[in-house]
Amino acid sequence: MKNTRRIMAGLLSGVLAVSGVAQLPAAVAEDSSTGSYDMQIAVKLDGTRKAISPYIYGVNDSFSETGLSKVKVNAVRQGGNRYTGYNWETNYSNAGRDWQNSSDTYLGDVTEGPASNARRLSADCATYGIPYKMTGLQMAGYVSADKNGAVSESEAAPSDRWNKVEFEKGSAFSDEPDLDDGVVYMDEYVNYLVKNLGDSTTATGIQGYNLDNEPVLWSGSHSLLHPNMVSNEELISKTVGLAKAVKKIDPHAETFGPAFWGPLACYQAGNGDSYTDPDWTAVKSQYSWYMDYYLKQMADAEAENGQRLLDVVDVHYYAQDLETADDALQSARSLYDPDYQEDSWLGKYFGGVFPFLTRMQESIDQYYPGTKLALTEYNLENINMDSTLGKVPASAIAEAEALGAFADQGVYLAAYWGKLAECPYVLSAINLYTNYDGAGSAFGNTLVESSSEDLSKAAVFASIQDDQEGTVTTVLSNKSKTDTEKATIQLSGTETDYQSAVVYAVTQDSSDIQILDVQNDVSGNQVTVELPPLSVAQIVIADEKTDVVVPDGPAYTTEKVDYTVSDLPKSQEGYARIPLGDKEYLKEIQLHMQVSSSEGSTWAVGGGALCFQKVTETGTNTPYWGCKNFSYQLNSGTVTVP
Repeated sequence: MKNTRRIMAGLLSGVLAVSGVAQLPAAVAEDSSTGSYDMQIAVKLDGTRKAISPYIYGVNDSFSETGLSKVKVNAVRQGGNRYTGYNWETNYSNAGRDWQNSSDTYLGDVTEGPASNARRLSADCATYGIPYKMTGLQMAGYVSADKNGAVSESEAAPSDRWNKVEFEKGSAFSDEPDLDDGVVYMDEYVNYLVKNLGDSTTATGIQGYNLDNEPVLWSGSHSLLHPNMVSNEELISKTVGLAKAVKKIDPHAETFGPAFWGPLACYQAGNGDSYTDPDWTAVKSQYSWYMDYYLKQMADAEAENGQRLLDVVDVHYYAQDLETADDALQSARSLYDPDYQEDSWLGKYFGGVFPFLTRMQESIDQYYPGTKLALTEYNLENINMDSTLGKVPASAIAEAEALGAFADQGVYLAAYWGKLAECPYVLSAINLYTNYDGAGSAFGNTLVESSSEDLSKAAVFASIQDDQEGTVTTVLSNKSKTDTEKATIQLSGTETDYQSAVVYAVTQDSSDIQILDVQNDVSGNQVTVELPPLSVAQIVIADEKTDVVVPDGPAYTTEKVDYTVSDLPKSQEGYARIPLGDKEYLKEIQLHMQVSSSEGSTWAVGGGALCFQKVTETGTNTPYWGCKNFSYQLNSGTVTVP
């Protein structure tokens, strides 16, 4: 790992928090459990193999791009409730019931130019080397016409607070959209993106388009722009119309729909016990759930129009009735384990939707073969208290098992929903697959057959790269809160003679990926590892000896150090400066600051920059500078005056 030394020059005092790959202290490994249990793990290299889509390692771009600097992903989805009322011409959007039906600049302003969010997405993904980008298109009928705050019931669409959405313009596209015609055109939006970013086949273009977001909830989430429950006829006709508009402009772009909020919508089409739809009611006896009928209609649309209009069937998945971290430990099993009975309201009353991914694929195979499957929003550790999301060891275990389930069930794309920068255990679980050693090493692209004796205690997924059996990467969890798992991994069905194993893990003692063990004495293609309670590991088994070693001590300190600007030396320009060598190997800087504004104000904005002079450890003669800008915005609430 390449280390750098950095100098900080800033105008604000901050708290430095640094962490990274580190050795698990021996005392923790010995004393953190009250017992142990044995687990037999089988990896059959002559068994079933499945290609793994790289896009299952994805996240939502709903919060700050700062999270992208901490996690290696291959797909970013831009969507959510805000995008239903998003006006690409001005960047104004509407919050719906999430916040006072407010139309505002939460997603951007007209001064940033058309489609600023999609353009920013392209730039961010270029920065972090993320190949797949998707954004949302508007299908509900209206988008924000202004940024004037809360929309009242009397101003519901159609009114001057809204612009109408049309899928096709029917005339020549403008280089810059007309902001005064009261209409936004979806084909002009896609055309604008293609002209400015390139089409879906380019590195900077948009590869996928969400055909809006959670349509069966529009009457609740966006009642002022779509007050009535969406019908089957409206959903299908709008899906077909919008998809055709996209394909005319960018034929290779992939369309995603219907973006249902969860399994219940897949089962009964609408939301709520009182919902009935004449189309669905007339045929429901012929199908096991609504998703069958939806896919059949999209297959019929392809036959009628002579082209595929739905490339990816898209659903959202949030674990239900999770009260504690204990519940999250088993939550991913509802995706793929036929022997698991979910103890939730969904499991009790709609148990036929599980295992969910298996159920979805069965519908695809029967009614619209060749359609890909995506979960463009998911969260398997959706514990009721939001403060715990992504911050407890159970989150890493649930996320790691979910990613393995996506690979096992042939999911094409998945995007985690959560505040990226605030979910350390989730981010490490993703990195365990995509960047377990901090140098880009990843889980293979081909899943090989593997199994554990008891999924309630340990889930396992194993892979190789292409058809090369020299390295087998195995993700294994220990769901016990108290006991160390003594796992024996037996590799069979191969002539390869494995020589070494390295155990990278996330534990309850640290959200960072740590090296727990290095073995250079593997024999008989059998590896025995010990995982502490509440941990998940990437075990890299290779046919050669490894030069990886367990670090003698932490590569990074987790110590937090306070600096006061007035006490720091100043540069000639007057910037506060942390001297070279004062703190080495910084991985993360957290700024904590008080925001002040005029008395009585309900908003505050500000920002600044941190600059780093980087000098490589090998002693380069030419230091170079890097800067990280930051900003903050408080849109509501009471701002106190110090």
